[in-house]
Amino acid sequence: MNISKELNARLFENAEEQRVHVEYHSEYKYYGSVADGDIEAVKKVLVRTDNVSLYENGEYGTLSKDRLRNIRYHFVVAAALITRMCVEKGLDRELAYTLSDLYIEKMDRLQTAEKVLALYNEMLLVFTEKMSVLPKQEVYSIHAVKAINYICRHRTEKITAAAVSKALGLNRSYLSTLFKKETGMPISDYIRSEKLKAAANMLIFSECPCSDIAEYFGFASQSHFIKCFREETGLTPAEYRKKNSRSLFFRNSR
Repeated sequence: MNISKELNARLFENAEEQRVHVEYHSEYKYYGSVADGDIEAVKKVLVRTDNVSLYENGEYGTLSKDRLRNIRYHFVVAAALITRMCVEKGLDRELAYTLSDLYIEKMDRLQTAEKVLALYNEMLLVFTEKMSVLPKQEVYSIHAVKAINYICRHRTEKITAAAVSKALGLNRSYLSTLFKKETGMPISDYIRSEKLKAAANMLIFSECPCSDIAEYFGFASQSHFIKCFREETGLTPAEYRKKNSRSLFFRNSR
């Protein structure tokens, strides 16, 4: 059937049954609470996990006649919207998209609508928590911003202050002085901090061995990684994972 004919038929059907999609500003406000890091507001709008007919009243659009598949599709749509909104509000791009990918993969393994809705609630809260601890946006010079972006893109490599300044075509001494003045720390410390923050997220949201994470982020050895991680967080990687692991995140996929 021609898509135009199908479209007109569906529009007529919606009008006859007075079905209207949720207004954009309402949906934006809903997910905006996540992007704003407003944990209390998000807790108030978490869905009931037994409300499996949530997406069947036409307000959100019917994406499949099969109930479980319909909820799965809406989960993916929500993950995409939340991810993009959080990135726009400052969440690290790779962290946001990787977190979204992980949740979609976990959802894809679930076999009941109730479990998908439970994972949906968890996804909302995890993204919200990530946004709630973001530091206030600082105003940096263009050179500092470029250095920060370069470090974030290459943090899995063994980069140095010299490598950053060379990549940006800047004098190393000039960039080092500028960077420390604006961020409050030397480039080398910033590089290590970014590596460790990313490693901390992998400890929570993946089951990768500590040795693999150490190698992935370019630490000289696992023992060096553990030493640096303890200095940064006060905990060993194993202690950090145990303290912050999201058991529900993994349990739902089994």
